[in-house]
Amino acid sequence: MRHVCTADTDLDELVGRQSEWVGDFRYGPLPRAMKNDEELVLENSRELSAFMLAKVKILIWDLFVVETEERIHPGEHFRLILD
Repeated sequence: MRHVCTADTDLDELVGRQSEWVGDFRYGPLPRAMKNDEELVLENSRELSAFMLAKVKILIWDLFVVETEERIHPGEHFRLILD
């Protein structure tokens, strides 16, 4: 899975957000890749701030999605690649 980052990329974009429909959460590329045990390539990751990169690196070990009350752990084959 690939995702193109910009200077405006935030956690909502990578983790997901509540849609306009009540109870409908749209997963971002990070939890989708973790759940599907896939490789996630963050293209143009040099555009992300150091603080944002630190947040992402912490989340890949143990992601809790508040909106769905779901804890997501990476599978054996999940990889995060900063490109």
